[in-house]
Amino acid sequence: MLKIGMSSCCGFPVTVEGLSELKAVGIDAIEYCGGRNIANFDFPSARKAADAAGIELWSVHSHMRPDFDISSLEKESNDAAIAELSELINRMSAVGIDKVVIHPTHTMEPFDQSTRGEKVKHAMACLDTLAEYAYKKNVYIALENLPRTCLGNTIDEHLTLLSANDKLRVCLDFNHSLIDDTAEFIKAVGDRIITVHVSDRDNINERHWLPGEGVLDWKANIDALEEVGYKGVWMYEMGLDCPITIARRRLEYKDFVDNAKAIFARKSLKSIGTPKPNLGLWGPKE
Repeated sequence: MLKIGMSSCCGFPVTVEGLSELKAVGIDAIEYCGGRNIANFDFPSARKAADAAGIELWSVHSHMRPDFDISSLEKESNDAAIAELSELINRMSAVGIDKVVIHPTHTMEPFDQSTRGEKVKHAMACLDTLAEYAYKKNVYIALENLPRTCLGNTIDEHLTLLSANDKLRVCLDFNHSLIDDTAEFIKAVGDRIITVHVSDRDNINERHWLPGEGVLDWKANIDALEEVGYKGVWMYEMGLDCPITIARRRLEYKDFVDNAKAIFARKSLKSIGTPKPNLGLWGPKE
């Protein structure tokens, strides 16, 4: 059975108390997702808290803001993103965290699709530089697949981005696999998957629902992961609070553990929530 993990986007504090609460219900690893505040995160304190709680610091999700964009067509912007991520890699490496998740783009949608090819080239050049730098620090770049019109939204484009450097690895986000079949994506990238983001979706957009509340085939997905030899953490990336797209109670940490165990056992999943009717791209239509 895979270890069960939670992203800090869930809202728990990265303290001994906060991590011990996770550990008590059977969650054994975390991904730190700092968003805009990642530059101020105290990695040494997080290491001490994790060690005291018996929790693994599995991965870090890198910067998430529009001006941090390796696909920018401006070299100055590319260079700034490389510099920021290199500094983050230094700080992670110093406390023994060896996986950093990165998006191939942060360009706001919609964007001019005629620039897509050039944006892919800029992203690949940055990824090549970053993969080499990270490798020297015993860190791997895990390139996340993205939804909608973002870069890396198909199997073919993700494979193109990965071809920038053979040291690049993959973060599979189930919730982002809107175009190609998720199990086929898993088989296509194979053993380059070193971490996953677990949540469910509908056929319209990413939703960050609990598996079983959406449309994904979790038996096919876990079978495919086993087929490619994935042995990393089953990392949930969703909050406890109810999003506007679904009706349900507030989730508890134990819900994630029960959900994971049911998926691993190939059992039918019980839906805790009910998706709202008449959903548009980001929420219920007016």
